[in-house]
This record gives sequence, C-alpha cells and structure tokens, in this order.
Amino acid sequence: MIRPGALLWIGASVIVAIALFLIVYRVKGLEKELTLLNQEAAAHEEAIHVLKAEWSFLNRPDRLAELASRHLGLQPVAAAQLTAGQSLDQPSTPTVPVSSGERLQGMLQRITDGGER
Repeated sequence: MIRPGALLWIGASVIVAIALFLIVYRVKGLEKELTLLNQEAAAHEEAIHVLKAEWSFLNRPDRLAELASRHLGLQPVAAAQLTAGQSLDQPSTPTVPVSSGERLQGMLQRITDGGER
C-alpha cells in the first residue's frame, strides 16, 4: 500500500506539472500576441512615414502657389489699399456721446416705425 506522504508528494508533483503546462501555453500565447502587436506597430510607423512624405509633397510652395492662383483668384495689394498707422488710432468720423435714455428712445422709435432707420 502507498503511504500517505508518498501519495501527497505524487499529488503535489502532478499539480505542479499541470500548472507548469498551463503556464507554458499561456506564455506562448502572450508571446504570439506580443509579436502581432509589434508587427502592427511597425506597420503603423510605416504608414505614418508614408503620410509624412505625402504631406511634404503636397505642401510644396510652388504647388500651393499654383493652386492658390487657380482657385482663390487673389490679386496683389494695390497702393490705394494701404493706409498710415496713425489714421487707424483715430476714428474717421467724430462720435457724439449718446445717453442710454436717448439710445433706448431711438430703438423704440425704429421699432414703432416698422424697422425703418
């Protein structure tokens, strides 16, 4: 007959063997998953590299200038469109301060006149 101590050691070794078997297959599965993730990351890095190259190609100044002239129809700034900086600080027409009562009365007058100014 088998002694209880020997039976305990046999049972413990069987449990350890099963646990090691399961751990080995779990590790192999995780290694496969890691390999797939590394391949996917490399593919994404390649795609990013291609997109950066395409972005650089599409943003060439000569190409953008040609597209702007074709689609935007912009004209060079004429000298008459320029003004001195001092004229921007002051309003072109003098303003008369209006009290809030006069402003409210003017709004009511426009409303009662049917929106005419």
